[in-house]
Amino acid sequence: MKRVGIYGGSFAPPHKGHLKSALSFYDECALDELYILPAGEPPHKTLQGNAGPEERFFMTELTFSKENCGARRIFVSDYELKKAGKSYSFETAEHFAAPGTELFLAVGSDMFLSFESWKHPEILLRLCTLVLNRREKDLPEQTFKEQKRRLEDLYGARILLSDFVPFRASSTEIRELLKNGEDPSALLCPAVYDYIKSRNLFFFQEGQLAKIEEYLRNALSAKRFAHVQSVRRELEKMLSFFDLPAGEAFILQKAALLHDLTHEKTLEEQKELAKDLRLSLSKEDLLSPAILHQYTGAALAEKLFSLEPSGVSAIACHTTGKENMTIGEMLLCLADYIEETRPYPSCRKLHDLFYKDIEENPVEHLEFCMLLYLREVVENLRKKGNRIHPLTLSALNFYEKKLGSL
Repeated sequence: MKRVGIYGGSFAPPHKGHLKSALSFYDECALDELYILPAGEPPHKTLQGNAGPEERFFMTELTFSKENCGARRIFVSDYELKKAGKSYSFETAEHFAAPGTELFLAVGSDMFLSFESWKHPEILLRLCTLVLNRREKDLPEQTFKEQKRRLEDLYGARILLSDFVPFRASSTEIRELLKNGEDPSALLCPAVYDYIKSRNLFFFQEGQLAKIEEYLRNALSAKRFAHVQSVRRELEKMLSFFDLPAGEAFILQKAALLHDLTHEKTLEEQKELAKDLRLSLSKEDLLSPAILHQYTGAALAEKLFSLEPSGVSAIACHTTGKENMTIGEMLLCLADYIEETRPYPSCRKLHDLFYKDIEENPVEHLEFCMLLYLREVVENLRKKGNRIHPLTLSALNFYEKKLGSL
């Protein structure tokens, strides 16, 4: 007799608790095969989050990979996802039932107590042995015994109690952590967490940005905080003209919020911070807090918020510019200059020019606007008799040569 297990769930998202309990289910019941079934449309609850069926299925495959399951014959099935309408467990059991097969159905405490409210429990209990993973706080011993006896008397149920000690994790908890910008990596398989981040599932990006904003609200003056929020909004508008990967666009949004992280520190405070962060800087870098803040801000953003390298690089040149900038670096630099709280005529003029002719050739137009920005910066510094940073001059020369004397 082949022993086949059924382990269903919403898996929104699947976590280490699911993996560990499923492996225990397989081993304790000496199963020959185990089928993991992401629910299509569960009859007893509403699916939460913004992960679609295909995404939940893929995350479940990542969780129950060969690497995680070893030699066990564990398969992720899309049977319930492909069914029209609600997913009923008795239909799933009928699908997997076959001559010479003994079915085992994994159930949790809440499912066990509400079992008689399920559709056709008599069919399910005729086809399957229930394997209960009981948590004492959810299902006290006496309650468990009474329900077990009731199901046995009414339906001739076969019920086994698992010895597995549950891994403390829940999909609801993970969704809340993601929504609040907290780190759920201890509860998820690494590949699943990477996938969630790459697809912005369960409002991961919104949570991360909200967490950064909450920090900045307390760290910056009201005026500076309004500026960085405006830079982010401007950057979002500018990004719509460029076909950047979603992950890169998100990194740039974080960089937009964090680019002035140290702007309000004095020159001496910034020098001390640069020393603490072990930054290697030139004499020109140390002359002005306006220059120095791009380096200290980039390093601190990486330290405090694990900002990715492309975001760190964008912050580290958003004031001076540099030769051969990436699209993201140019966008942050210009968004900082043309955002709506900048009242200066040169800023408003470049703002209007950027949006006027951007659609025909976005990258070339972006570089042209970068050239205009650099010309404006150099001219203003020369008028004031201020030193011009070598990176700014080399950036100006680079774009002059690339674009010609436009």
